[in-house]
Amino acid sequence: MAGVSRDEMLERAARLFAEKGYDAASMRDIAEEVAVRPSSLYHHFPGKDSILFEICYGFLQDFNLDVVPELRAERPPEEAIRAAIRAHILFSNRRWAQVLVSMRERRSLPAHQQAAINALRRQYRDALATTIQRGCDRGVFAVPDVTIAAMAVLDMVNGLAHWFRPRDRRDLERAAVRYGDAAVALVRGWGTDRALDSVTPAAGQVATSVVTERPDDAG
Repeated sequence: MAGVSRDEMLERAARLFAEKGYDAASMRDIAEEVAVRPSSLYHHFPGKDSILFEICYGFLQDFNLDVVPELRAERPPEEAIRAAIRAHILFSNRRWAQVLVSMRERRSLPAHQQAAINALRRQYRDALATTIQRGCDRGVFAVPDVTIAAMAVLDMVNGLAHWFRPRDRRDLERAAVRYGDAAVALVRGWGTDRALDSVTPAAGQVATSVVTERPDDAG
């Protein structure tokens, strides 16, 4: 493995998983991508799932260090959300393969490893929800449930990674600004909650259970 750092190995493996799929990629495929013998790869990683875990966990650690401080900075909540969404999109563009692998493949991991990853995802979601709550307290935002609002914003922004490949830096910055504006517009305009007895039973069930069913939604 001379000349190839562990981080570079993980980056190459992430590109392989993003392009080929985790299930379809073998340890031999990864070894070929990294240009080492399979026996050397096993010396550093016990198995394919350990590579996937390091990709997802390491990416999310770095992501939170880059993005979450934007939400906790002393600034108006709408500016904090715009700054965080911009940082989210720029970071994801730099490490697009790890983004896709984290979103698509993390559920292939054992439950205890998924739990560790989901704890990092919740840090971002909860920081965003706290910022939305701060905006509601100031009368800037109007949402009936800040956690669901945070999940809605993150679903919108995370979807960008599936299709967006910027032509240049200007194109990337334009998308980052527009998605930040869209996130702020979303949390400004919900208004007060409707009574659950005024909606259909199925809709009421969704409204009361969505946070329980999707506790790991985040970036």
